[in-house]
Amino acid sequence: MRFRILLTAAIIVAAAGSLHAQYSADALRFSINQAGSTARFNSLAGAQTGVGGDLSSVNGNPAGIGLFTKSEFSLTPEFNNYKADALYLGGQTIGNKDKINLNHAAIVWHMPFKKQKGSDLETGWISSNYGISFSKDNDFNNNISYSGINGDNSIADYFAELASNNYGSPSSLPSGTLERMAYDNYLIGYDSQGYFPETDVNNEQTRLDSRKGTQSEVTFAAGANYSNKFYIGVSLGLASINYTSDAEYIEKGFNVTENNEYELSYRQNQFTEGTGINGKVGVLFRPNSCVRLGATVETPTWYTFDDSYNEVLNTQYGSTGLDSQFVNNSETYNFSYKLRTPLKLTGGIGIFLNNQGFISADVDYVDYSQINFSAVDNMNSDIIADNNREIRNNYRSAVNYRLGGEYKIENIMLRAGYGRTGSPYKETVSSDALKSDTFSGGLGYRINNYYIDLAYQNVTYNSSFKPYTLAGGTEPTATIKNTRNNIFLTIGSRF
Repeated sequence: MRFRILLTAAIIVAAAGSLHAQYSADALRFSINQAGSTARFNSLAGAQTGVGGDLSSVNGNPAGIGLFTKSEFSLTPEFNNYKADALYLGGQTIGNKDKINLNHAAIVWHMPFKKQKGSDLETGWISSNYGISFSKDNDFNNNISYSGINGDNSIADYFAELASNNYGSPSSLPSGTLERMAYDNYLIGYDSQGYFPETDVNNEQTRLDSRKGTQSEVTFAAGANYSNKFYIGVSLGLASINYTSDAEYIEKGFNVTENNEYELSYRQNQFTEGTGINGKVGVLFRPNSCVRLGATVETPTWYTFDDSYNEVLNTQYGSTGLDSQFVNNSETYNFSYKLRTPLKLTGGIGIFLNNQGFISADVDYVDYSQINFSAVDNMNSDIIADNNREIRNNYRSAVNYRLGGEYKIENIMLRAGYGRTGSPYKETVSSDALKSDTFSGGLGYRINNYYIDLAYQNVTYNSSFKPYTLAGGTEPTATIKNTRNNIFLTIGSRF
């Protein structure tokens, strides 16, 4: 039941116009993330796989913690500014939201292997290091709003199509369904041809969507150093997600059948929470003092989710005052499911410049078509199958890359980076939706066993939303330029 309701709700749709089921959109949202890290590696746009020796390696390439020669601890808070610049029916609206978070915190314990007196300390297994980290891998906070005058259709057209496609006469409309609410609100009528909208065109449409929540992970890692040439590491991640969306669609116009002005409010609320587990295996090789080569295999994250969604449609009439008002009870739909995110393969290289700095580069491969739903207790198999079909039809593999560099001037480090995240959508859906660009820079200062790092990131990507869909494809679309400005501050100490 909830699948059909969510499908009709059209909270999120593909950029090119085909309606996506809400669960498949959520699956993509929870599968695209960038692991939280220290300000140092955030300055490099996250290009860290072939570098190592940083606390970000605990939840990045775990082989990188094998380079530690001392124990170390750091804390990285962040400030985020989110802006959504929306264009809808010729009107432009800008939404903003600010948030302070903990992006990363980690500790590594250095444990050298004991060797017999007089043996070579630089060959064989030299040390094993162990780490724990907290990382915020995704932030869902944003305010999205758009508004405009629609001269072609109304959301009532959408309600009428739903009722005509799913039911017969009004007596067959089930209580609590969106179609029943629309009929009881006099937004749609019925005749021998089926259901029809009672609203006129040139109506004012507004959608407000406030989102919040985070995706985070606690990681346990172990890494070892062999002859200062070869490093290997493994990690276990315990993931957690909470996501909330509070949305309202408002439409004002003229009801032709009732010969009166109307204002409708269609409210939707979603709350999703889940936990999962994943693992990583990483290696890092130093063929010489100037080059490091790294690689990481990140398993899928196996999640279990509990989802609650509710909706309500209310309408009032009156040209100058309140003539009549129709209020419905909100309907709530609960659903639990399992989700497997895609496998990720990462390779990286670090080129070091005679203790003056380094240049690093990373490449990821992720196949989003491998996202997969499964049922809890073998329930709702049709919903699971429909969403898996949506994923296969619309998602594809993507390649991400990151470039970064650090240059040292005495105790001060200058850093910069750039990253590109590939679009997860097939060309038939959209070639650019959710493709993001990251520009970053920062400074670092070292004194004795203490350090402080500051980083700035600017992330931009495009997305599209539809408040409803119509069979003829004439529904309106909001195109949105999303911008995130992030500031990171890391304070750390070696001991």
